[in-house]
Amino acid sequence: MTGRGAWLVVDVVGVAGVDTLGALLPGAPGAAQARAWMIAEVNAAVEGLLSAGFTRVRVSDASCSAAPFTGGEALHPGAEPCSGEDPLAPVWLEDVQGVACVGMHAAAGTGGFGAHTGGPLCVWTCAGRTLSEAELVLALAAEAGVPAVFVSGDDVLRAGLEGRVGYVCTKTAVSTERAVSRAPEEVLEELRRVAARPGQDQAPLPDAPLVLCFKSAHQATLAERTGARRLDAYRVEVSGRTFRERYTHARRAMAEAGRVLPGAGSGSFVFTPEALALLRLPGPPAVPPPARAREAELALDAFLALTAGEDDASRALRALTLHMLEGHAPGVFARWGLGARVEEAVEALTGVALEFPAGLSPDVGMSRVDAWYVRGERGLSTAPLAPGALRDYLLHLDDEGYGLHGWLLGEIAATRGVDVRWSVPERAFRGVSRRADLYWLTHLFLLDTRYLRSPLRAPDASAWTEELLAATPELIEGMDLDLAAEVVFCLQCVGESGGGAHESLLALLAAEQRPDGAVGDAHSTAAALLAFAGALERTVSVP
Repeated sequence: MTGRGAWLVVDVVGVAGVDTLGALLPGAPGAAQARAWMIAEVNAAVEGLLSAGFTRVRVSDASCSAAPFTGGEALHPGAEPCSGEDPLAPVWLEDVQGVACVGMHAAAGTGGFGAHTGGPLCVWTCAGRTLSEAELVLALAAEAGVPAVFVSGDDVLRAGLEGRVGYVCTKTAVSTERAVSRAPEEVLEELRRVAARPGQDQAPLPDAPLVLCFKSAHQATLAERTGARRLDAYRVEVSGRTFRERYTHARRAMAEAGRVLPGAGSGSFVFTPEALALLRLPGPPAVPPPARAREAELALDAFLALTAGEDDASRALRALTLHMLEGHAPGVFARWGLGARVEEAVEALTGVALEFPAGLSPDVGMSRVDAWYVRGERGLSTAPLAPGALRDYLLHLDDEGYGLHGWLLGEIAATRGVDVRWSVPERAFRGVSRRADLYWLTHLFLLDTRYLRSPLRAPDASAWTEELLAATPELIEGMDLDLAAEVVFCLQCVGESGGGAHESLLALLAAEQRPDGAVGDAHSTAAALLAFAGALERTVSVP
């Protein structure tokens, strides 16, 4: 670069006018306008930098766009677009005398609009200080001895930078998902003014490892494969002689963890619906969450009251849930003295019919197979299932629009040696019904663990878990209590009871629990009982 050069790092999240996460999705309504606003802010910043005496401005696109700067975009002629996998690559700092950042966002975990650091998976810290992407740029510049001119973004990022650099506040964050912007025209004028000011030398970050705290233990395991040192279930740290070395290793670790995202490659992540869902997902709680003992005890009382009837559904739900609870939370089960209860409930299953006539409701059909399954799993005698009649019933369910029930009943029967399954595509409801697909997913956990009685062994369990994590924000937003509870005990099965998804879903269940202990209907109360008891088992030493 000849003459006096500047390096401008640009993102779209902090640009004025971009106030919803949906605008960050490439091709979504509002995405083109967001991109246009970003280009306008880049051009305003370039104008200001040129007026300050810079002759060329390198521009790195860190916006997680599917299409970085193209020739069709009306960039200022003084801007030199940078390309490459790493928008903060060392080559862009060579032979520059100033750095600046446009459209940046707050650090992951801070509550700013679209807050994340390097992607939606983790929080970056150094010596206990949470780092934003803007702070990564400033730290790299400080190490290279290059002054920083300004940063622009929301009010949360401004607070995090603590006045260390010139700042243009473009919007006020309402939440991670929404902001209220200033008028873009006002922001453009201020960008021109602030970009024309002299740069400020930046203090380097402490010479300490970078710590990455991920949103799942599986993500941390993937990051560990790059040579990062594992600190606990969710955290790894990376070291190096220089901040650049530490940053490069951290970015490599994050990219490896990013393989959990659909279509992930080795470079910067691109915003997708799954990535935005993980961005909205909180990380592991900073302090140990409550044990939920009271909620668990209330749920038990409500569950026993709701399943006190002598109908097939009540009998089967009571027996199956207690059977599952005994395996999933054995310490809690023993402390509550439920041994006699489960034996009594299982004995009552002898009164459940095992006929499957056409027209039998899917819920009653499920109860009958559950009753047969539980007695068989406990080594007790039971009347045999008639394979032909059961298969006819499953096909009838599929014809009547209850394919999920039919699939599950066939899978349950097959685990006990009665294989009456028909050809069903894997994840048949994916792309058809989100809710049905998530139930399919939670029941893959149940089938693999023999309904919470055995360790999870499926090789795809990590992928299933990441899908459940990505689904968590929508379950909370939709207040889907039954599915939320099922996701909780699935996360417990795979060792994710310390994560943010687990605690967020438990908090939803606790908030919606009625004074009598019920959480919705009998089925969702049963699921909530398993969730609360599983949490209690994993947070308290139960004698």
